[in-house]
Amino acid sequence: MMDKEHLLYNYFSNQLTVQEEQQFNELMKTDMDFKKQFDFENDLKQVIRNKESDNLKAKLIGYEKEINDVPVKTLPRTNYRKWAMAASVALLIGLGWLGYNNFSGTDYNALYNDNFQEYPNTVYAITRGADTDSSLEREAYAAYETNDNTKAIQLFTELKETSDSENISFYLAQSYLKNNQLEEAITLFNKVIEGKGEFAPQALWYVSLSYLKEKQKDKATKSLNLLIADGRYKKTDAENLLDELK
Repeated sequence: MMDKEHLLYNYFSNQLTVQEEQQFNELMKTDMDFKKQFDFENDLKQVIRNKESDNLKAKLIGYEKEINDVPVKTLPRTNYRKWAMAASVALLIGLGWLGYNNFSGTDYNALYNDNFQEYPNTVYAITRGADTDSSLEREAYAAYETNDNTKAIQLFTELKETSDSENISFYLAQSYLKNNQLEEAITLFNKVIEGKGEFAPQALWYVSLSYLKEKQKDKATKSLNLLIADGRYKKTDAENLLDELK
């Protein structure tokens, strides 16, 4: 497994591979020290960003102006390059201290993790110790509740063959999302949205998060606006997330 510090660095710099993201998510669930370190660095990043972003942006503008204002012909080419590189290095040091490239673009991973919370099983009551109930439906929802995503996907897929209901599609989509199978999750969430049933607003929220994870800002923005217009589920959260995306 990758070194934990390096894993955190890759997370905050938006460089996690699919395999690293799976390791990261597993550690967040099972390693309390890792989660505490993540929470500390994430909180620190937010505080520093809020206090220093304007100063660093001003520095960037200043460096660009100084470089552009230098009469290149009056300086030896090598000296000009060294001066420009020194300014760039100083800026990169500042950005690195700020917290892993905050100005490199939208931190989609952070937005996703800040907003994602697994939707609870509200469909099938799992009675613990009820060994006599071994139905496929019970096993599917039990796998969902225990985050056995691969098994949940398999069982919900089997259920869809005989009962292609809205709730099965929604929880199968949830299982795909938790398993980082975004294309499959998005397809099913959109199917639920098109059905305009009970889970349509929830599907709008989770398809927005799925688009965020895929760094598809325009699609995430569109679905968030639809969710706000609907008004039945997470309207305030959707409005706050839209503000973050601006």
